[in-house]
Amino acid sequence: MKANFEHNLHWHLALLGFVVVALLILLLWQQALPWWQVALIAGGTSGLLWRLQKRCLKQLTRIFSRAHWQLEAMLQADFSQQIRPHFSSGQVAAFEQQLITLGEQLHQQKSRYNSQIFVIYQLIDKLNTPILVFTEDSCLSYANQAFESLYRQHWRHYKGATALSLGLKEVHQGWQFISHAQAARWQLHSSYFYEQGARHSLLVALDITKALRQKELAAWQQLIRVISHEIRNSLTPVSSLAQSLAERATSAREQQALSVIEQRCQHLQHFVARYGEISKAIEPQIQKTPLGPLCTSVRDLFTSQYPTQHIELDCQARQCDSDPHLLEQVLINLVKNAIEANQTASPAGHRVSIRSYYLSPQVVIEVADEGGGFANLDNVLTPFYSTKADGQGIGLTFSQHVIECHDGQFEVANVNDGERSGAVIKLILPS
Repeated sequence: MKANFEHNLHWHLALLGFVVVALLILLLWQQALPWWQVALIAGGTSGLLWRLQKRCLKQLTRIFSRAHWQLEAMLQADFSQQIRPHFSSGQVAAFEQQLITLGEQLHQQKSRYNSQIFVIYQLIDKLNTPILVFTEDSCLSYANQAFESLYRQHWRHYKGATALSLGLKEVHQGWQFISHAQAARWQLHSSYFYEQGARHSLLVALDITKALRQKELAAWQQLIRVISHEIRNSLTPVSSLAQSLAERATSAREQQALSVIEQRCQHLQHFVARYGEISKAIEPQIQKTPLGPLCTSVRDLFTSQYPTQHIELDCQARQCDSDPHLLEQVLINLVKNAIEANQTASPAGHRVSIRSYYLSPQVVIEVADEGGGFANLDNVLTPFYSTKADGQGIGLTFSQHVIECHDGQFEVANVNDGERSGAVIKLILPS
């Protein structure tokens, strides 16, 4: 059983008082005082010692109570009040002063910590990567603006929601998405930190599709550069030799054959030059781009060329952050593809729609047609792949490259709403 300090001190003081009274009685008895005087003096002395004992114990208890109250407040991170010292010298005064100094130091540390946490949260808010903070019981307590790219709503709509309801679960290696589609796109990195004594989980979601696309595009660009270099090195002397022989040829048949060789060389050189556009670095000049005038300009460009095609505009989103010239080139390419898909479909389609709307915090531009959709969605964004008879498989790849250089997303899908079937291409750009 653990000893009780107050109880032991009480009995030690009582024993000391008993010894003092016994010695006083012995001394008075030796002075041959009457017994009643001895009893009176001994009783008065005992009462005085008892009162002094109670006073000392009460004062000591008060000192420890104040210290306990101060330490309890420190544990709760409450530094609004401090104890006042009751002594100016001695060990107790030194103890009180050290307790006050400790409280001030912890207060300063808490202030610095709060300032650092505030700066960190501000920095998290500025990042375009989704960052989520969960409490010890796996409830969402904070997230940044990029949270909307995961769940299409502001994080405050989900504040207090459990990780399981958000499609997340904690495993022994960290955290992961329950949905295979999200897990294929987002890679989660997790760490832990403590705030006000409670453990929190910090999750960072990285869009790995963008990194994979960049590596894939880099591989295609390297392949195109090598092939273009080799083809040009082979075509140039062949074309020059064909021109020289054509000048010396005497028969019409020989001249025609050499002319065909030269034309095919020029066609291949033009073909290689077009594919070389994919390997060029694109540096968009980002600015606030009004979408209404831009879409109207694209529509007017095709209205006179294709009078049987009806191009509908629905610009709910007024502007986005983009390079207006590059964005216009992408829209021209997509609308042209949509019109060609309409014309080759059976039955032929006659409507192309261009929509823009907000999908916080981004802007979506959709181009849809009635051309029956893509025959092979898996390969539609692969360079060199095309279902057109005279297609070169560069248009959609180049458009995707332009949008991704804007830190955007390029999505391709087929749609069949019962009335019509066709393709829908979405350009997701920063707003």
